[in-house]
Amino acid sequence: MLNLAIVFPSLVAAEVIYLSNWKYAAGKPEQGYYNAIKLPFQPLKATNDLHTLVPNSEGFIWLRSDFTASNKLVNMPLVGILLGRIMIADETYCNGELIGSTGQFPPKFFSEWNKYRLYLLPKSLLKNNENNILLVKVYVNHEGSIAGKNIIGNYKELEKEYDYLDFIDSRINAIISFLFFLVGCYYILMYSLRKKDIENLYFGLTCIAFSFYLINFFITRLPGFDYNLIPYLLFQKIIFILIFVIAYLLSRFLTRYLNVSDNKIIKHVLLVSTIIPSFILLLAKDYPTFLNLRYKVILFFIIPAIYIISITIIALKQKKKEAKILMIGSIPFYFCAFWDLIVHNILKIDDAIYLMGFGFPSFLISIAAILAIQTVQYHNEVEELNITLEKKVEDRTRQLYEANQELKLALQQIREQQEIAHRDMIMAVNVQRSIIPQKAPSVDNYEIGLYAQAMSGVSGDFYDFFIQNNKLAGMGLFDVSGHGIASGLLTILSKSIIFRHFEQLVNLHLGKVMESINKELIQELENVDNYLTGILLRFSDDKVEYVNAAHTEMLLKRKETNNVIICAHKEKDIKGMFLGKSVFQTFYTPLQFSMKPGDMLLVYSDGITEQKNDAAEEFGFERLKNAFLQAQGNTAQEICEYIITAFNEFRGEVKLGDDLTVIVLKKK
Repeated sequence: MLNLAIVFPSLVAAEVIYLSNWKYAAGKPEQGYYNAIKLPFQPLKATNDLHTLVPNSEGFIWLRSDFTASNKLVNMPLVGILLGRIMIADETYCNGELIGSTGQFPPKFFSEWNKYRLYLLPKSLLKNNENNILLVKVYVNHEGSIAGKNIIGNYKELEKEYDYLDFIDSRINAIISFLFFLVGCYYILMYSLRKKDIENLYFGLTCIAFSFYLINFFITRLPGFDYNLIPYLLFQKIIFILIFVIAYLLSRFLTRYLNVSDNKIIKHVLLVSTIIPSFILLLAKDYPTFLNLRYKVILFFIIPAIYIISITIIALKQKKKEAKILMIGSIPFYFCAFWDLIVHNILKIDDAIYLMGFGFPSFLISIAAILAIQTVQYHNEVEELNITLEKKVEDRTRQLYEANQELKLALQQIREQQEIAHRDMIMAVNVQRSIIPQKAPSVDNYEIGLYAQAMSGVSGDFYDFFIQNNKLAGMGLFDVSGHGIASGLLTILSKSIIFRHFEQLVNLHLGKVMESINKELIQELENVDNYLTGILLRFSDDKVEYVNAAHTEMLLKRKETNNVIICAHKEKDIKGMFLGKSVFQTFYTPLQFSMKPGDMLLVYSDGITEQKNDAAEEFGFERLKNAFLQAQGNTAQEICEYIITAFNEFRGEVKLGDDLTVIVLKKK
């Protein structure tokens, strides 16, 4: 009465009837007013725990209150009835007529536990100065109550009080929910811009989880809401699970923000204390089971609560300012939590206001204040740094100007050296091209296909064809280690040595010829780090003599069998060591074999097999072998071009990693 007089003094002056002396009778789902009026009603001592008045704590209960309507009440423009929050659902009748219903009865029941009932009472139903009967049919399921004052009076005045009560219990929670959803989205956006500050993510998720939790207070007020949209049992499971999710997210946020050691065992304990109760609640098969489990699994909430309090105390001992603000902000939270626990769950005062919707936001606001203060501090530090940096920038600018002038002079000298090096490179390329054949010669006994490409400038690969009487008498392909002008100059030197030895030592087998070449190369390359690999071939009618000095394998493709084999001895390794280095062996073993018309040889440098594509895969020996086997074309040059096409498709846009040479010899 005092509360009503303070908030709505007009209700005191107006004609009002306070309904009391309720009676009750257990009912059935199919019963209507006229069947219920005949039931044996008994006096009702209290309107809480209505579920204890029906068998098995689930069913329907009829509540009856008789009142007399005065002339003043009947003559009001509009008459209404304001009932308290009814749990779970109700249908309200006056003198036999249904005047309103809220919530939904089974089978798909939905509780309107947080909504006061305001119904318009048609004056035609009221009996002037006679007994009037108000019947309320209430569905209960292991919980049921009427919480709040029950008043009949001027509808407009009751509507004002209803709006006030609904604002305090419901609409203000909707506002808080919306604001915290926006705050949560803001901090998640902050995290997306700076992933290092993961505490922003945890705080943002905490705010969003809390905003969803508050939906429990106003879900039926949402536009377009329908009782059949979601089962009430599932909805309550989600709401209660959110309590554990909020506790976990909050503990993760405080761990990161207060710089507490992130112990793996504690981290897993907190996660388990969230998952286990959530899983247990999800397994509840019906509403009574859920209610029973709800009061048991709440014990898991103690674990994150103790952890949060512990790390806050530790931070306080370390004299962290953030911890002091947290403690101040947590006072309303703990007060409201204990209020709801004691008043609603222990004392069972159902018409008392729920404060949790106000306590936890105050705690989150204190955290937001900490983050805001931190942001301001960051900005202040940046401003101070800017002021300090201005002078440093001036000094540094002067130093950079002086250094820039020195760099300009150095760059000018470098450009001059580059121009000289460029001219030298062009000269080296021209000299090398004038000595090494740029196209395959035409001879009577073999078709020759040739492709050669330097990685840049001069090439470390070089080759030569030895021709006698318009017949191919021999061929050599060699690769100098390294790149650049130095390697290019060594190709010129080495080519002349190899050509001279091949021409002069015609009576010796190729192994001796290669050994003689190696001796002279060792003398010439004594003071350099480069070495050579290479292949040397000698042709006589259908016979081929072949020697290999640590070079890539030579491939032979037989026309009759259309297969590709490696030119190698069946019983021993004929491949010799590098050329030009005295530390390696100095003997080489030749191999002899015959070739028939249409048979082909493939000689190549390692620039083709070691080339990589954009996936860092090498072209490799097997791909080269398959390309040679599948090559289409009638001439040796066409076969060579087929292999190069397959090679280029493999490497794509990747630049050459080494000098490239491919030679195909086809027996006529």
